[in-house]
Amino acid sequence: MYEYDYSGDMKFFQDQLAAKGITKKMLDMNNFAGLTARELQNIVDSARLIKKGETAGEPASA
Repeated sequence: MYEYDYSGDMKFFQDQLAAKGITKKMLDMNNFAGLTARELQNIVDSARLIKKGETAGEPASA
């Protein structure tokens, strides 16, 4: 099944990120032009804020 690249306004996805507290400066969805709507939604769904120092000092395997 072929999905066309998303041709709408990225504001739809950017607003979802804003609701999570993620600003456009932190993650600009315009950088992902050329992806399908499903791929863009997966990025939004996976995005989360991590407090500074939350993972500091811990090895990746911990």
